[in-house]
Amino acid sequence: MKEDKIKLWGSDFGVDYTNRNVIDPETRVKAFRSMVGDLKINKILEVGSNVGHNLVALSRIGDFQLIGLEPSKYAVLHGRLDNKQAILEGNIFDIPFKDGYFDLVFTSGVLIHISLEDLPKAIDELYRVSGKYLLVIEYYAQEETVIPYHGHNDVLWKRNFKKHFEERYPQLKIVKSGYWDKADGFDRTHWWLFEK
Repeated sequence: MKEDKIKLWGSDFGVDYTNRNVIDPETRVKAFRSMVGDLKINKILEVGSNVGHNLVALSRIGDFQLIGLEPSKYAVLHGRLDNKQAILEGNIFDIPFKDGYFDLVFTSGVLIHISLEDLPKAIDELYRVSGKYLLVIEYYAQEETVIPYHGHNDVLWKRNFKKHFEERYPQLKIVKSGYWDKADGFDRTHWWLFEK
């Protein structure tokens, strides 16, 4: 199942997604400052970075080493980067870094596209490469909810991601959490900052 989804995001479907989702990174600077600006961190990985909007926003609030991992070759080639970020081609199920390499690992609108059967593997990989913090910015619903998405009924779900992370890794603790909407540069997303 996950191989099919990786191929989907690497196809014209992913190209269309990238072309549709143009975001001004400056609209998210305040939100990222609120979420991670007070953390003592250096190395940050965004899994599912698209062209790097969030990485650019993060570059505005600190002198971080910023890396994005993205399955769409098109998004990697069209990355919005300056000298502070790098985007690599890869996917959430096989993150090419050693255990605990990053101070912070995060997703934004990525886990919503992973099927329930593949979600544990994705969570395991995020957890594995995080040395201290995990930030999850995703659509929320108390119960698993399928959302029809551009002609597909198997690529977008709202769910209780906090619960999934805590059930998988009960030792995680919530540092802070909240909600962002369009005024914050996001699309009605909940977020949770976990500490290992």
